[in-house]
Amino acid sequence: MKSRFIFVLPALIFLGIFVLAPIVSVFFTSFYSWDLLSPARFTGLSNFKRMLEDKWFWNSIWVSIKLLLLTVPLTFFVPLALALALHRENTSSKILRALFYWPYMMPAVAGTTMWKWLLSYDLGLLNHILKSLGMKPVAWLLKPTPALFSIAFLRTWGMTGLLMMMFITGLQNISQEYHEAAKIDGANRWQIFWYVTFPLLKNTNLLVLTTSIAHVFRDFAGVYVLTGGGPGYSTMVTPLYIYNTAFTQFRIGYAYAMSVVFLLISFAIAMVTLRVRESK
Repeated sequence: MKSRFIFVLPALIFLGIFVLAPIVSVFFTSFYSWDLLSPARFTGLSNFKRMLEDKWFWNSIWVSIKLLLLTVPLTFFVPLALALALHRENTSSKILRALFYWPYMMPAVAGTTMWKWLLSYDLGLLNHILKSLGMKPVAWLLKPTPALFSIAFLRTWGMTGLLMMMFITGLQNISQEYHEAAKIDGANRWQIFWYVTFPLLKNTNLLVLTTSIAHVFRDFAGVYVLTGGGPGYSTMVTPLYIYNTAFTQFRIGYAYAMSVVFLLISFAIAMVTLRVRESK
């Protein structure tokens, strides 16, 4: 028994130092007023009371949820469709998998900077194509709705390769005997997928869904580089709002308090997702 514990001990130490300790530190600091320059001063629940009246914090929560609702369906069904098309082992499938996986391997800032140039109103390649076709250019990043959709598209582009590979792994682990039995019973391709393949992907579906939610809800770099939270506060997601509060306004204690609430909201969404999937 002791030998087993020794093997687990390094992982527990790593978890304690780099995960649990920062969470505990953030929780306790959320009860203080601190600007990084002067000593921290205990203020009790004042940071949380201020948060209740901070309309821009709750706006950032709503923006994050809207982005979640826009992006998660795309990052579920697009990778699933690609996985169904590319899960068989042949040369062309392997090449296409690598191409779709490439955006996930690209550094977030580099990929986002590239798309910021492509979506630029005056100099962007996409608007240049629209103009050459006799169409009006679109203010992709200068108006609230197009900006939000642009971020959703960017996240889908960046995550599709990873989630596609998860689906491919799940599809390859399904025994072909189930499909052959369904064919013998007269099922067509759609019926085989809906009544055989999709239910057998239950665990993979749950993994893809939770991974997608986690990536989208905590996204910072993509929004920071692409729109900076603008125009106005229309794309100001919660991680970016917390960052601005901490390192632009130097209200560290208040930023930590928002982090605690955001962590609880994220945990609640994750638990609801798990419950819904398990009930099905």
